Amino acid sequence: MSALLEQIIHLYPLLAKQLLSVPADESSVRRFLQELGTHVVDLYGAGRPEDMRPAFSLAERLISGGPEEERQAAVGFLEAVQNVASHRHCGPTAFVPYLGPLSETVWAELNHVWQGKTTLAEVVASETGARLEAPWWQFWRRNKKRSVRRMLEEVEDPELRKIIEQITRE
Repeated sequence: MSALLEQIIHLYPLLAKQLLSVPADESSVRRFLQELGTHVVDLYGAGRPEDMRPAFSLAERLISGGPEEERQAAVGFLEAVQNVASHRHCGPTAFVPYLGPLSETVWAELNHVWQGKTTLAEVVASETGARLEAPWWQFWRRNKKRSVRRMLEEVEDPELRKIIEQITRE
């Protein structure tokens, strides 16, 4: 078990079972911090905002001086908080008071990257220059793009819902 995983479990013992059940081939620092991001939004929704502070302190510490993999994972934590919170009543701005100075900068950069986008695919496409349009020969098909909100309303599996919330924004 990684030292970072041990820290997260120490700070959030209720998250331990979930993190330890992640399959080995999906286990990574980034995944653990994304799960922590979702957990933090759930804590806020449960009326326990003070319990979130250690997670934001951990992210700030990793951004300021952790190894590159952990710094990137901390950015993923903030992105998960923004994305998941965008689907909740509180919205992402509820978490701004918990950010440290470096996290505030990353938070603003993430908002800029996601501006006008609702899916991770759109973010990646804008960064790589890829196109998300259907091939030219599908011009005759009707565009049946569903909103993220509508998609989430149809999802019954809580794990799938969590994944969709982590990679989309309202």
